[in-house]
Amino acid sequence: MQRKMSASAPGSIMITGEHAVVYGHPAMVCAIDQRVTITAKPNDNRQVQIFSGISDPVVVALDSFEVSGPMRFVLAALALYRDRLSHGLRLDIVSQIDPKLGLGSSAAVTIATLGLLEAMTRPETQPETQPKIDQPPMPHKARLHQQALEIIRGLQGRGSGADLAASLHGGLLGYQLTAAAADTALPGTGANVAGLFSPSSQHHDLVSTSEQAVIILLPHPPQLSLCYCGYKTPTGDVLAGIAKRMQGREAAYAALYGRMGGRAMAAITAARLRDWPVFAEQLNAYQDLMVELRVSDPMLDALVARARSEAGVMAAKISGSGLGDCILALGPLVAQHQPAPFTAKGLVLDD
Repeated sequence: MQRKMSASAPGSIMITGEHAVVYGHPAMVCAIDQRVTITAKPNDNRQVQIFSGISDPVVVALDSFEVSGPMRFVLAALALYRDRLSHGLRLDIVSQIDPKLGLGSSAAVTIATLGLLEAMTRPETQPETQPKIDQPPMPHKARLHQQALEIIRGLQGRGSGADLAASLHGGLLGYQLTAAAADTALPGTGANVAGLFSPSSQHHDLVSTSEQAVIILLPHPPQLSLCYCGYKTPTGDVLAGIAKRMQGREAAYAALYGRMGGRAMAAITAARLRDWPVFAEQLNAYQDLMVELRVSDPMLDALVARARSEAGVMAAKISGSGLGDCILALGPLVAQHQPAPFTAKGLVLDD
């Protein structure tokens, strides 16, 4: 490869299924029209230079570097492909994703980097006269999702990969981990849940099925918006608090996650049918379960209540792990909310 190449991937928001998804229950995630774009230019040496607006430039030797720091997701992807690269690279990263809101930025940059490196190192098999393909073939996408999930779990300890699926495929997606990929730390949770694996589910708009997950495409949702509460609690801290409360009450938590998975699956079914009033009911019911899980707090409760009181708003709930960050509203844009514009475009390559 002796030419410049770019890849971009969208951010995402969780619609429903938070927390329960890692235990193998269904979830829903939506790609939003804020993208991370990475442009690669070849170097004449074996160095990689990474330029981004979120950190100082990072320069490493391609053949030997530590995966750490603010560019750790990019470096982890490079570690998978460096043996296939015959030269160094300059990587320029531009993000439209609001850093305050997060919105799946780690997933987007991981998918964009992997997609770029996979395309750069893919053997040339197509004649130059054929039309350019701006997205990887489906088998490549399944492999990219697997690689990205391994990176996220390696760096963060756990992760469902739902946000990765949204960045990869775009759209509004139903998502469920396989029993092999789900967290098995809590017996009796989602490992045996049919959900999206049921025969009635898989013949509807199947996007991907693999050793990691099944992914289905859902219809375009009504307008979505977000309201940032002003603070965040790191996801690891939220999970640690749940784990502490769970000790000695594993069966009760397994049952709670089961109810969460049931609500998420009902929302997926309603979305398939474009039954948005029922869809909204399921989102509101999921918020009640997030309160029961104790990942809501007085500020989030107040924001949810205020959004639900606005004319035309069909639903409001936490989006993400909770104890801060954002709430999601379904319906017309209301005061102090930012639009979360839907996009059907996932990973896009451009050379």
